[in-house]
This record gives sequence, C-alpha cells and structure tokens, in this order.
Amino acid sequence: MNLKVGSKVFYPLHGAGWIKEEKEIEFAGEKKKYFEFELITSLLSISTPVEKIESLGIRPVLQTKEIKEKLAILSKKPAVDPKVKDFNIMLNTFKELEESAKIEDSIKIIQYCNFVKKNREKEGRLIPVSIEKQLESAIRNVVGELAIASGSSLETATASFTKITGIEAEINKD
Repeated sequence: MNLKVGSKVFYPLHGAGWIKEEKEIEFAGEKKKYFEFELITSLLSISTPVEKIESLGIRPVLQTKEIKEKLAILSKKPAVDPKVKDFNIMLNTFKELEESAKIEDSIKIIQYCNFVKKNREKEGRLIPVSIEKQLESAIRNVVGELAIASGSSLETATASFTKITGIEAEINKD
C-alpha cells in the first residue's frame, strides 16, 4: 500500500480521515516513522507506526460511486436478522465486524441493529444503549468515509446517506 501525507484513509475503530503528517518518534531508544491521522468525525488525531498500517487494517477510502452503490442495499434491506439470540454473542459479532476495515461490515452492523430495534419496538421493549451506540458508530463510519471520498462536509454526506438509504442520521464531529 502506498500511503503518504494527504492520503485519504479509513482507520478501523476510528473512522475516515487523512494522513496529516509523517514524523519520526523515538521510543525506548528506537526511532520509528509514524503517520499522524486526522479524522473527520473526531477531534482526536492518532499517530501510528508506518510499519503497522497494514496489520491494523488501515486502507485507502473507497471511491464515492462505490460507497453509494454499497449503501443502496440499505434502501432495500434496512434490517437483517443477525440470527443470534444471545445478546453477548451478538455484541461480540458487532465488535468483530467493527474491527474490520470493510464498509460491507459497517452496513451489516446497521442492518443488524435496525433489526433488533424494530423487533424491540414491536415488542414494546426498550432498545439497549449498546445497540444505539453500535448503530451510531457504524453510520458515523460510513458517512465519514463518504464525506472524505467526495470531499464534502459531514452535513452534506449525512444528507446523501439519508437520501440513498432512507435512514435518518445526524452526524457531528465530536
């Protein structure tokens, strides 16, 4: 992978952003090259050793057209049964999907969370905070990548996400 300062990237568990800077940091007497990442959905910046980029699943962002094509599935299938009845196993499944760098896995999380929410609402039960947070995080990742890919604001990317999927979202930088 040929990443450099200015490259648009997706960083699993953190979201989409840019490589802001390349720097050398000395730790325990050893100097290593690091990339500093600026994230679109967070005020946080992250420094990561260049040698660990691939093992962490960091990848270039997808093209806008490809993201939109992948999101279109949510307009047809906004909710999919995760086929897991044990809530803790379901949360572990979400964690594994979230650690992936694949946009398809963020879309699966959105579908699974929507399924759980829909069933809970139908049964008159409360929606677990963990489901709401997983859903928000997955939407944030997808919208962030769409914003970075298209060179647009989070607000514009959020509106585009809602238009494509029919799913209302509100994403702010935090």
